This record gives sequence, C-alpha cells and structure tokens, in this order.
Amino acid sequence: MSNQKQQETPPITFVAAGDTELEREAILEEVLPSPGFPAVAQLVVDAIEKRSEVTVLDFTPQQVNIRFQIDNVWHTMPTMDRETGDFMLATLKRMAGVDYRNRRAHQEGSFRAEYLRVKHSCQIISQGVRTGERIALYIELPKSKVETLSELGMPKSLQEKLAPVLGSDDGMILCCGVPNEGYTSVWRGMLTACDRFLRDFYVIEEESRSEPEVINVTSVLFNEKAGETAFTPMPRLMLKQPNVIAFAEADQAQIINQMIELSEKEIFVPVRIPGKHAADAVARLILCKPDVKELAKQLRAVLCMRTIRRLCTDCRQPFTPHPTLLAKLGLPAGSVRQMYKAFEYEPGMLDENEREIDPCPNCHGIGYVGLTGIFEVLTVGDRFRQAMIQTPHVDHLLAAARTESHLSVRETGVVAVAQGITSLEELQRVLKK
Repeated sequence: MSNQKQQETPPITFVAAGDTELEREAILEEVLPSPGFPAVAQLVVDAIEKRSEVTVLDFTPQQVNIRFQIDNVWHTMPTMDRETGDFMLATLKRMAGVDYRNRRAHQEGSFRAEYLRVKHSCQIISQGVRTGERIALYIELPKSKVETLSELGMPKSLQEKLAPVLGSDDGMILCCGVPNEGYTSVWRGMLTACDRFLRDFYVIEEESRSEPEVINVTSVLFNEKAGETAFTPMPRLMLKQPNVIAFAEADQAQIINQMIELSEKEIFVPVRIPGKHAADAVARLILCKPDVKELAKQLRAVLCMRTIRRLCTDCRQPFTPHPTLLAKLGLPAGSVRQMYKAFEYEPGMLDENEREIDPCPNCHGIGYVGLTGIFEVLTVGDRFRQAMIQTPHVDHLLAAARTESHLSVRETGVVAVAQGITSLEELQRVLKK
C-alpha cells in the first residue's frame, strides 16, 4: 500500500504494522503529518542506499548517535539533535506497531518499505539503557544469490586442489570460518561443489539451527531439546545406504568419534566447525578430546574462508608499493607494480581547484562495495598428521603445514591485495579479528 508524503521527504512508501488494511491506513494517516516522518523516511532511504544491514540509534540526553553496519563494518553517521530524534522515534515505533510512549521496555515490531520499486521488510528492536534508549533497525536488503565457490571468490587453482577431496569415497573434510562472516556461505559452497547427483547426500542439522537446503542434499533433523543428538537419526538413515553424511556442527568427543567411525565405512564425512584458519579449526576440534590418532588418519583436508570487503573500483587509489612492503608480504621485488587503497572521503574535502568533493556515488564515500572470500585449502599430509598427534597447538600445526607447501589464508589474502581486489588495510583488519 502506498501513501502520499510531504514534498521534502524522499520517494519512499511505507506499509505500517496492523492486522487489517484499515488499521494500517489509519496508522499512516496518523504519522504522515508528524514532524518525525521526514526524518524516518530519510533514515530508511540512507540505510538502503548505503546497504546498511543494521542501523543502531543511541539516544542520549543531548543527541542521537547513529551507526550503520555495512559489509560487517560499523560506520558512524552524523548525529541528530534530540528533539528531531524524539519525533522520529515516535513515528518509527508507531509504524512498527509498538508503544512509542514506553522508552524503557524491550519491544519489537515491524513494517514494510518500498524504495525505487524494491520492497523491504523492516524490523525494529527497542530497549531502554542506562544512558537513554537504543534502537536497532534491521532492513532486509536484496542479495545476489551466491551458491558456488566460484561465486564466493575462490580461485580456480584452489577449486582444482579441493576437487579430488570432495570426490572421496571415505574420510573427512573440515569446513571452517568465522560465524556471521561467511560461515554459512562457505559451507553451502562446499556442499554445492560436491557431486550430489551420483551420490546419496545427507546433512545432519539441529532443527532450531537448520539452514536453507542445498539442491540434492537431504536435510536430516534432530531435536536437541528432546535429548537427541546428531546420531539419533543414524539407524534409519543407514538403511538408505548413504554415500555422504555431512554434519553442520561438531563439539563433543563422542559425536566426533562416531563421525570418524562413519568415515571409515566408505562414507565421506564433511564437518563444519568455527575457525579463523585451517590450523585453528583443527586445534579446536582436537580440544574436544576425540581419538586424535583416528582423526589424523581420516582427515583429508580443511577448507577455510574469511570474508573481506572489495575495494570500490570507481574511487580506489593506486600507489606503487615499496620493495620493503613487498618483502614483508612475501612477494618478489618488482612482482607487483601497483596496489590500491580505499579513498577516505570526509565531508568538506576539496580538490586541487578548491572545489568541494562529493562522495563516490558507487560506494557513498565508504571506499568498499560488497564482500568476497579469501580461501585456504589445506590437504593433510604426513607431517601435519604427526603434528596433530604429537603437538596439536596452533603454532605447531601452522609450522607443519608450511613444510608441506601450504598457502595460508593470509597468503591467499595477499594475492587478493596484489590483484587490486582489496586493500592491505582491509586484509589486516580481517586477520586481526
């Protein structure tokens, strides 16, 4: 449903909360004349244009502090005066169907918006805090469908290295990443890269944490609250003679040992576990105290992905890297003639002719647009297996991997920097997490 707005508001329409069309119309008629309506419209438009997944409003006695989360990074926006902010908040809450007079209780509500013919679901969560009130605004943004490792940014050379492992008839592969940072995407990409058409393929998930299905991968659920485990469905599942059984999580020695036993029975077992890099994931798994000797025997490879922001190609700034910098990055002298960094826009910046510079229309002055992956594929060799058994600490595992000509996630990230995909500063930010 659309509505007519005051002239100073941007071209956005809203559908308020409400059980009936009449109720939704009444709420909009009520908020349209409010001095807070233009501020709400502008806030939502700014969040959509800048691709803010989460917008946080912190109300203090003096002002409203605003932050946008864009591509997993928080950005501070210009502050708003408290009077305008109060009008805006009352309008926002009224449209979302919550009590705008209550500034202390936890409240949740939702509404819809349409901007430039694209519809967005919007949710707000409000909570009183010591300094005032905090509002989180979640706007559902259109996302490109990313299903394959290629679409996630994995180089062809690493895909070719991974392919024989994904075609195994037995053994295990670990898939790791940082939760809320491509953790689901790399798992789905790995499952998609497997041969799911000539093999019976299943994934075991806890029903409250299940994820969208992958084509030709049958999801098998268990109920943790009912005392079930990932192996509760196994007797019935084994009657179907599966070729591949994937586990979306693993955090108990008994369960991991059962996964290892499965992988010894001509069943290929992919397992997902959190980890900043391959050695970190293996060390975390060993901390669960499974049978490490059997784990080392059955583990074929570890796949890791970290997400990193892409430089905006419209405003990125080229520079010639110093030989010392190349040496620190492990790159041969003269191998990279040009690197790029983000253009750091600030309001009021002037060009060489003393004219004010506008922010880049592509990235809105952020310097980055969208995310891509940097990858690590560790194929487990004898030295790494020995380190798993004898000295399963992260630094020893990393050292063992290096002796087997393994490229770390840092080194593949350096390649992305050398190719101009991202900046050195962005790589350092991600790896410091």
